[in-house]
Amino acid sequence: MEARLINKTISNIFYNGLYQLLIIAIPIVTVPYVARVLGATLLGINSYVSSIGVFLGIIVTMGMLQLGSRVIAQSSRETIMDNFSRLWLIQLLSGILIIIIYLMVVFLFLPYKFYFLLEAPILLGYVLDVSWFFTGIGEVKKVVLRNTIVQAGSLIFIFTFVKSSSDLWLYVLLNSTRIVFANGVFWVTLVKKWKLNLKILVRNFNLMYLRESLLLVSPQIAVQLYASFDSTLVGMIAGPLQLSYYDQSQKTARIVVAVITSVSTVLMPKMAQFVRQNNEVLLNKVLKISLDYTLMISLYFTLLLMANANDFVPWFFGNEFAAMIDNMYFVSPIVVFISYGGVLANQYTLAKGLYKQYALPYYIGAVFSVVLNIILVTLFKADGGTATIIITELFVCVVKSYYSA
Repeated sequence: MEARLINKTISNIFYNGLYQLLIIAIPIVTVPYVARVLGATLLGINSYVSSIGVFLGIIVTMGMLQLGSRVIAQSSRETIMDNFSRLWLIQLLSGILIIIIYLMVVFLFLPYKFYFLLEAPILLGYVLDVSWFFTGIGEVKKVVLRNTIVQAGSLIFIFTFVKSSSDLWLYVLLNSTRIVFANGVFWVTLVKKWKLNLKILVRNFNLMYLRESLLLVSPQIAVQLYASFDSTLVGMIAGPLQLSYYDQSQKTARIVVAVITSVSTVLMPKMAQFVRQNNEVLLNKVLKISLDYTLMISLYFTLLLMANANDFVPWFFGNEFAAMIDNMYFVSPIVVFISYGGVLANQYTLAKGLYKQYALPYYIGAVFSVVLNIILVTLFKADGGTATIIITELFVCVVKSYYSA
């Protein structure tokens, strides 16, 4: 029994890691092409528009990647669809509210209205995102394979149709609709295999998980204040060109983080099961192994990025991005800070249901980031944003370590 559980966990880690490699491969292939076709300024406009969509998407999902996968992992066959319905209806209501507010703000206040409207489908994609259900039941392979097909299709469309700077609108639309198709396909399985229907959804309409959901989404919103909304601030204060330098440098580092932390996505539901079974020995053993390997791998990639920044930036992004070299060099250490802190937060604190200890570092980091961004970006533009993200991520990692001790 235990051997089968371990084998399935290893398989899930493999497939999740494979998908994260795909997420790495797509920017590696597309960014050099798009950076040269659109140029730094237009790429900055895209970053500005998409940063708001990503920030709001976190609110739409209401912490379901953590809460949903944990609840589903602990559900029996008889209660699993009832629990799914209760969880997803919170996500649906949140999505409807956010989409209405988004459209109102776009029409009344924001520049680049046309591009913001093309970005709107991404919010629908977040409403449909039920990958947490399949993570909870251990079917990571299904999530990976379906997303791989959609990502590959998106890649083909970008190279086929985005040919000049006048195609920015198409690039924005392709990226926003991709998530709709990627998440929409999961509903076919929910209806056919799990017999989900409108009657089940209506029957389970209640907000019993709302409090836990709010406890989890609040720190995620705080995270986005310095992981996504910071790009919005840099774009507002320093303009699209400086945003492009700032955003592309940290995105490169965060791509590496996505691979390293992919293990946490798979292990968190398993760790939650260990907690439920009061198996502290196995819980601590898995946590120690995860921390050791995360630190070793993240240090390697950090040094790799720093050592090659001078040659990598002009080769990968083009000579127009040469001013970004310093940003790429100095932002690299966030790979260690985010990866190590992520293990403590997701595999230990969350698995044990310690929501307050999970949330507090992010609240502190959010306030820290917003204040520093306003001061440093005003003075130093993209360099100020880079300094802010380094200081903030280090501070958050230290606080996470303190509360996990």
